[in-house]
This record gives sequence, structure tokens and C-alpha cells, in this order.
Amino acid sequence: MSINVVYVETDVCNFVEALSQLPDDRDNRGKRHALAFVVTGVVLAILSGRSTVSSIFRYLRNRIEWLREVTQHPEAGVVSRAHLPRLLARVDWVELNTLIDQHFGVQVELSATHDWVAIDGKVLRGTLASGDKQSVVFAVSHASRTLLAQAPMKGSKASEIPVVRDLLKHSQLEAHKVTLDAHHCNPTTTAQIHQAGGQYVIQVKENQPLLLTQCQSVAAAAVPLGSHDACEKSHGRLTTREGQCFDMRAVSLAPRWSDSGRHTLVVMTRHTVTLATQKTTCETAYDISNQARSTDPHAQAMALTGAIRQHWHVESDHWMRDVTLHEDHIKTTSANQAQITGCLRSLAMRLLRRFNVKHFQEALEDFADCPSRFEALLRRVKFL
Repeated sequence: MSINVVYVETDVCNFVEALSQLPDDRDNRGKRHALAFVVTGVVLAILSGRSTVSSIFRYLRNRIEWLREVTQHPEAGVVSRAHLPRLLARVDWVELNTLIDQHFGVQVELSATHDWVAIDGKVLRGTLASGDKQSVVFAVSHASRTLLAQAPMKGSKASEIPVVRDLLKHSQLEAHKVTLDAHHCNPTTTAQIHQAGGQYVIQVKENQPLLLTQCQSVAAAAVPLGSHDACEKSHGRLTTREGQCFDMRAVSLAPRWSDSGRHTLVVMTRHTVTLATQKTTCETAYDISNQARSTDPHAQAMALTGAIRQHWHVESDHWMRDVTLHEDHIKTTSANQAQITGCLRSLAMRLLRRFNVKHFQEALEDFADCPSRFEALLRRVKFL
């Protein structure tokens, strides 16, 4: 579980030195490769565009002299292709993630004005063939797209619900403003956030059929408190979005929802025109929130519809993990290896955002082609 702590730049050593604190259960008589050196090399390989174990191994082998120099491990040897995945599989995920958070985490301030945070899970598809499906749950800031917390999980989609509840509790995000998909629209999760003093916006779908019907009835009969419209043209499509907010306090819900503080219904209607074919689609989505009625209903409508729109940021990060870092193409039968490499890819994305790069793929190629610039950036953020 990821628990964010204050990052005080003057109080910490560099991250490579901190990695020496990782627990290592190997017998000292058989240790040939320092765990800190191997983990560092894997992160640098990922940041240089390498994804599969074989390509990471070749990077470690071909750049061994440079790696020895920048990590200050002059005696480090090249780990074999066969041993590399076995070594990664022995790393403790919780300890590694805690070290990452201590150096690159973001302090979560308990403030009502804190940015919205999107929470969603992603399957590590390279583990599907093993029969032990692995996934990761991420909490990502809407505005900065900073990874605030993450947690590993395994099993079916239903396993995500308790993992998200634990993540909300241990990261203290339950006291913040969070957006979640319909899978988490249940009275236990909503009550947890509401009772902790946080705010939620959660989509309602067929997994809560009675609640969905009630939301549709309110939208059809009630007068909206406020509304907000937006229009954008991109990717060959013209999209118009209309968001309306309704008061849900008068709706009689089942007693199990009594601690959820449900207050506001947000109805989003999206009209999309494909410019080349003039094909038109229309979709309507329903979200509930415990955010109380504002004195400025139109500003509230803008904020809530904006939060719903910005929830895609976490989905966008999933896309970058798949397309830029090739996460779904990495096959493994080791659950812990999959989670460790996933954790290191998360670290790579954190570093890329700290580098303030705008195009991730271009940055990976630049790092591979210009080691001196790459090293300077790593030293600037105290990775080296």
C-alpha cells in the first residue's frame, strides 16, 4: 500500500543510496549482484525505452560501464538474462514502494480545496495467461496527473473494491475530493468517504439498478440547480457536453445509503459528430455526489462536470503505460515480478513528470541518445 509522506529535499540522500535499505533475503554467500544496482538499472532501462526483460538485460549489459559510474557501483557485474527476472521477483513490493514515496511522493494535504483525484484500476495483461491475474489501483491528481498512491491487487474486478477502500484509508485520500467509476458505486465506499469528510463523484450504472432508475426519474422531472455546457473539436470529432446538477435530498433511497450523504445528481449528456461521415451519437451518464448545494449553482455545475470530464486522466495514464512503456506486452508467470516491474514503471512516469517533459516517447529516445543530459536530469531530482 502506498502511503505518501512529506518529501523534504534537504533531508534525503539520493534514491540509489536509499535503495540499499531494501530488504534482501538472499544468502550473503551467494550474492553476486547488489539489489540496489539492479533495480536502478531497470528504471534507467525503462526510461531509455526498454520494456521486455530481454531488452532490459541488453541495456544493462551494453551500458554497464556508464551504469557503474553513475550509480557509484564500480564493481557491479552484468546480471544474466535468466537471473534478472528471478531477482526482480524477490523484491519486496511494499518496501520498494515506501522508499519511492519517501523520495518522490507528494504530501497529501487535508484541505477542502485540494485538487480532485481520480482512482481506477488497471490489469497487467501480461499476467493473464498465468491464471493469476494481477492488477494495480492508481490514484492520480486531475490537474497535475501526479501519482499520489497505488496498491497491487490480484483476482477478478470485484477484488478492486476492498483494495480501493484500503487505499483511500491508508493514503488519507478518503478525506479528499475523489472521482471513481461505477464499479465503486456502493454504500460502503460512499459512506467511508463521506464520514471521513471527503467528497466523491461516482458514476451510477446498471450495477445499481434501483439507484439508476431513481436518478433517471429525477433528471426527467426536476428542475436543474445549475448547468454547464462545453464544446470541443479534436481527432476528427465535434463533441458537445451538457452537464446539469439536480438536488437529490428529497429522493427516498434505501436505508443502506443513509450514511453516504448523497446530495447532488450530475447528468452529463454528450453529443458527438464524426466530421468525415457526419455520424452522430448521443450518450447520457449519471453521477452522484455528496457535495452540498452551493450558493453559486452554475459554478458548482462547472466544477462537478469538470471533475467528471477530467477523470479520464487516469485512463490516459493507462494508455501511456501500454503504448509508450508497452506494459501489456510484457509476459510473466511471476505475480511479484509483474508487480515490481509495474511499480518501477510508475516510478519512471513520476520521474518523467518531474523532468517536465511534454512528449514521453520523445523523452525516452532523447535519454537513450544523450546519456549526459539524462544523467543531469536524474541528478537534479536526486535519483542519482
